[in-house]
Parts: sequence; C-alpha cells; structure tokens
Amino acid sequence: MEQETLVYPLANNTVLQDKYTILNVLNAGGFGITYLALDNPNSRYVVIKECMPDAYAFRDMETGFVHPRDEQTAVNFAQSISNSRQEASVLAQLNHPGIVQVFDMFDANGTCYYVMENIQGQTLFDLMTTMHATGQSMEPARATDLLFRLLDILHYLHAMGVYHCDIKPGNIFIQPDGTPKLIDFGAVRTKTLQHQGLVQITPGYTPPEFYPGRRSEIGPWCDMYELGATFYELLTGQVPHPADQRSVVDRNPKVTSYAALRKTYPMNFLSGIDKALSPDERSRFHSAKAWNDYINAMAAAGTLQAGGVVRKALPKARKKSSAGTAFVIILLIAAAAVWVCWKQGLIQF
Repeated sequence: MEQETLVYPLANNTVLQDKYTILNVLNAGGFGITYLALDNPNSRYVVIKECMPDAYAFRDMETGFVHPRDEQTAVNFAQSISNSRQEASVLAQLNHPGIVQVFDMFDANGTCYYVMENIQGQTLFDLMTTMHATGQSMEPARATDLLFRLLDILHYLHAMGVYHCDIKPGNIFIQPDGTPKLIDFGAVRTKTLQHQGLVQITPGYTPPEFYPGRRSEIGPWCDMYELGATFYELLTGQVPHPADQRSVVDRNPKVTSYAALRKTYPMNFLSGIDKALSPDERSRFHSAKAWNDYINAMAAAGTLQAGGVVRKALPKARKKSSAGTAFVIILLIAAAAVWVCWKQGLIQF
C-alpha cells in the first residue's frame, strides 16, 4: 500500500497512441508529469504532459493505468483532468511565437495527455539563479527588451480573452536567441472561467485576488502583478512578500528604493515594476499596453536614463517668451527717452 502513495512516471519506451515514444521524464510537479518523447510519424521531438495529480491519484505499475486514490479524491481527480483538458483546448487556439504550441491531445491510461513543441533553452528561473549566484545582473537593455517582449505576448493573450495566471520565472522559457516563450498554462483562466476549479497559489507571485476571502474578478491586471513579481526577483534576487500579507500591511521594499538599481536601470523601468506589483488592483496596469505606454511616455518625458530624470532643453515656447519680454523692455526704455526729450522741449509734437 505504501507504493501506491508515490507517483510513478510512465516507463521509458512506452508508446502512446501508437505514435509517441516516451524517452525520459523532464519534470514532475504536483499536478502533472512532462516527458520528452519522439513523434514517430513526424520524426520530431515533442513534450508530452500527463495529468497526474499526486494528491488525488496513483499509477498501477503493472498496467500504467491511473486511478483516483479513493472515493473522496475521485472528484478532485476528475476536476484535475477537466482543468488539463481546458488548458490544452485553450493553448490549441493560440498562435503566437511567444506561446508554447500544442500539436495534439488525447485520453489514455485513465487520464489525459497533450503534446507540445519541444523548446530549446532554459527557464528564466535557471538563468537568474545562475546570475544571482555569481553576483551578476541582467544588462538594462536586455532586461527592458525582455519586458517589452513579454508584454507583447500578454497583449496577444489578453486580446484572446485568456489570462495565464501563473507567470513566474519557472514558466518563462528563454530560447537560445534570447526570445521568451510562455509555458505551463495549467492555471489558465478566461473571461468566463474565473475562480472555478482548483486555484493555484504561488506565494510572492500570486496577486491578492486569488486568495480565499479576497477573490475578485480575474483579468489582465492579475498577469501584470505576476509579471511585476517576476521582474522584482530578477532585479533584487528576492521574492516579493506574499500578496495576502501585503494587502494588510505592505512592508515589501519597492525596486525604486534600491540605490544600486537606480544607478543601473531606467527609472521608468523600475517604477513600472512597482506599479504593476501594487496589492491594490486599481493601482496596477490594467493591460499590457498600458504598461508599455507608461514606459514610453516616461521615456519621452526625459526619464529614460538610469540615475534619475534627464535634464531637458527648454521648449521653444519658453524661448519665444523670453525674446518677447526683451522686446517689451526695449520699447519701454525708448518711450521713456522720448518723454524726457519732450519735457525738455527738445521734441515738438
């Protein structure tokens, strides 16, 4: 019986749907297992995600079949399968180079699977863990480019009525050319699918409106909070305080309060992260475009350089005003001279 309380992946060389050969396990989380597999008909490597919530189900090692642990967990297991199908269905409708592509989905072994493209590179979590361990930081140009690219991905996603709801460094894949790709849509929500089903909370990243007792409408502002938390950790090396605590008393230091960061990164870049990370959803950006426009607007206003506001030349209108003032003074002096001459009888009118 003890064996049944553990999660076992499918054995290597297992064949699914008579065409996918399991090669090895890539990752095993609380809700699923991902495998590297060979798509035999198309001669390509793919990633297959299996719905396998270890709290609710176990695998029969002889047959590979997945069963709920008991009658009480059967409902939760069924809900997990429903969520996984929802995730695959949503992903299959999306077409953006910054979002992982889904090729296929199917049921087998008492659970469900979906097949995705195999992405090369590493997660942002792995990248920044290495950087922080070696005392390095991401260059300002690279960091701002990464933010703009992720905002572009989210702009597309939100326009499709889809919210990722689990943005964090581990779910952002950085490809060899430096371009990001969003992965793991297991917590995905839509305009109609809000708080139904299992709600995943990642302390430090999940916004307050996902916590029990604080739940409110899910929208783009939720992803903005999580993206802000991601860049907060990227820059500071620290995960923000949990949002439910910050909603009561916010003691989380702002990125703009770090002198070293102010000397390195543009203030509009830093202040945007603080705004996105506001516990009050009304104070956050309500769209990816709003965040993008905020950075560009502040840059145009002269706050692009690190270390504070750039000194700007006076606008032309001020120069014209100064010239006009000088002309009026000359006229007054001339008028006074004429009046003196008239009083002395030197000028007759």
